[in-house]
Amino acid sequence: MQLSEYPTAIAKLQAEVFDFDLVIEQTHATVKQIEAEIDGTIAFDAALRNDAQRKAKRQQLLDEHPNYWEQQEILSQYRSKRESCFIQLCLKRNEFSVLKLEKREAIARLELQANQ
Repeated sequence: MQLSEYPTAIAKLQAEVFDFDLVIEQTHATVKQIEAEIDGTIAFDAALRNDAQRKAKRQQLLDEHPNYWEQQEILSQYRSKRESCFIQLCLKRNEFSVLKLEKREAIARLELQANQ
């Protein structure tokens, strides 16, 4: 990859990381909404008399919810993909920095040779 191609590649990876962040935020909001609905149901259930019963009922309702675990899995997958993309972004940034340093070194050597 040429030095001039790195800024575009870095920007593309930054956009991908941002897109993953958005999807993660949306999925997390969905998970929180499901949890809030379940917590609301539990709060108004007079049959639940203590914290242990409420915790058990909450877990039962989460386990029975058709989308909760699916959303958790999606969230996990997107977090993993985001992390992988972020690692690629860091790698590109580091490669770009090294390449710039190598170019500067080459220029410095040429200047040194010209002054001798």
